[in-house]
Amino acid sequence: MTTLILRISMRLILPIGLVFSLYMAFKGHNEPGGGFIGGLMAAATFAIFRMSSGAAELDKILPCHPRILVSWGLGIALVTAIAPLAAGEPVLRSYLWDIYLPGGEALHIPSAAFFDIGVFLVVIGICVGMIGRFSEELEL
Repeated sequence: MTTLILRISMRLILPIGLVFSLYMAFKGHNEPGGGFIGGLMAAATFAIFRMSSGAAELDKILPCHPRILVSWGLGIALVTAIAPLAAGEPVLRSYLWDIYLPGGEALHIPSAAFFDIGVFLVVIGICVGMIGRFSEELEL
């Protein structure tokens, strides 16, 4: 599936797909979406990129091995989940921080956003790793 049209269109599809996946990941606190859906969107974008450009090109654009993404994601999610226990609160208790931007506008950051970032990384790592492994089996 390494057609010229797909390879050229991936220059536009890849950044749009990744930005949309981040949007879905951060939108999910108050509406449908979240780290899982955002991670699936990013993984689908990476899968299409791999089909168009090959495994070597995907390895160039991914910051690290999928196992490292899964490890970091699990670590972030675990720390976010159990951190409230230190304050005597239940597991996965969410807190809200306000950061005031120039102009007086408040940016609300829930602690659940960090949990979603962890889930986002885990889903990307698992999906990209599985796609890579299955593709290696087919290429042999």
